[in-house]
Amino acid sequence: MTLRILLADDHPVITAAIRARLQTQTGWEVCGEVISATELLQQADILRPDVVVTDYHMPGPAELDGVRLITALRRRYPAMSVVVLTMITNPLVLRTILDVRVQGLILKDSQLSEIVTAIARAQRGFTYIGKSALRALAPTEVRPMMPIGREGMQRLSARETEVLRLYLTGRTVTEIAATLCRSVKTISRQKNCAMHKLGVSNDRELFECAALQGMVLPQGY
Repeated sequence: MTLRILLADDHPVITAAIRARLQTQTGWEVCGEVISATELLQQADILRPDVVVTDYHMPGPAELDGVRLITALRRRYPAMSVVVLTMITNPLVLRTILDVRVQGLILKDSQLSEIVTAIARAQRGFTYIGKSALRALAPTEVRPMMPIGREGMQRLSARETEVLRLYLTGRTVTEIAATLCRSVKTISRQKNCAMHKLGVSNDRELFECAALQGMVLPQGY
């Protein structure tokens, strides 16, 4: 029986390389390729693949970004295996991906052979975590992982929470400083402290974490 695989990535070079590698496997067929989250869900419904190999962040509406896209796939197609490719190395985000119960998690610096391994293990009902993903996750194995959700928010001071919520609604640090009658330096420090406590290192990871916690997000994200 042919194993049908759907590829999802908005970088054609990556998709072409993966397709070429997977087509060398006897009994495997790349049944489709998509470049957006919306198209991924549409084609998954039409093609009904056995496995989806998808980037973590795909172009598309905010409600289909990151972990929300993976959650939608797992909910709609529980029998379908999902292998996630990502450039993200933040251990909290990687752990969140695993918590959605994907069958594979691989960083994009990995060898193509690891994708083959992940799919082969998914066929047998196992989960595969790539070598570089394991190295990125290692810090969470030796210290308590930052909680995601209400417990994570409790680590923030009242002022840090206030600054973070304003920042997440699209205001700049300068605008927040003017609104709260504080210096730009103070607001910047409070924002950075909040990000450190949440375990994120850039705005993209901050917005991802905020989405998981149900915090207010700016329009259009």
